Amino acid sequence: MDESTRDPKRRVLCSCHTIPGKYVYEASIFTTGSVLRWFRDNFSSAEKSLAPSLNLDSYDLLGMQAESISPGSEGVMVLPHFTGAGAPHWNPNAKGLIFGLSLGHNRSHIIRAIMEATCYEIKTNLQVMKELGVKIDELRITGGASRNAIWNQIEADICNVSVIKGKVEEATALGAAILAGVGGGLYKNIETAAEEMVSIEEKRKPIVENSEKYQKYYNVYNKLYTTMKENNLYEELAEIK
Repeated sequence: MDESTRDPKRRVLCSCHTIPGKYVYEASIFTTGSVLRWFRDNFSSAEKSLAPSLNLDSYDLLGMQAESISPGSEGVMVLPHFTGAGAPHWNPNAKGLIFGLSLGHNRSHIIRAIMEATCYEIKTNLQVMKELGVKIDELRITGGASRNAIWNQIEADICNVSVIKGKVEEATALGAAILAGVGGGLYKNIETAAEEMVSIEEKRKPIVENSEKYQKYYNVYNKLYTTMKENNLYEELAEIK
């Protein structure tokens, strides 16, 4: 952004960009891949044992199971606040929740619901930024979770915007290299360096029917957190503990 514009409701942060005179909105979500890691470490010993013999990562096997379930996980939802809620809620007392279970559900539904939950959180923060006047044409994703193709498609469908993955998934290291390239005189400015050093590997567009279905589930998802918060259930549980 060209100007420092703070959110009057303090839901997202406004910080100085590395480019002089520019600013950026930031929204920290405390649990994304860590929730899936929690599930893998506690409930996926078979995948961890089997993956090496198949020359796969255990997360690949979890992704395959998630892909077998339809969008919306047939009504299973997860609130991913396993270490409190970050932006835009900023609630340290918030806790994780698995909602909508029935005897017809299995572990694959929960795996997909975990992936969907993190994307619902992203959507919530994107809506805050849109409210603040930010135009969002695409999402650029990085990090280990971006290796999971089904997760990337879920994000595109839930957020209803194209999701773009770069060839270099470790964006922090790449950003440091870009700044070093400018500082060392290899490039005249950050924009030129980024143009030369950043390349796209994959682009996933939202599937219309999935996005429409997810919007209905998202409406319920929002009410889950609101209900817990407004009834002081988080605080009451914290006091008992």
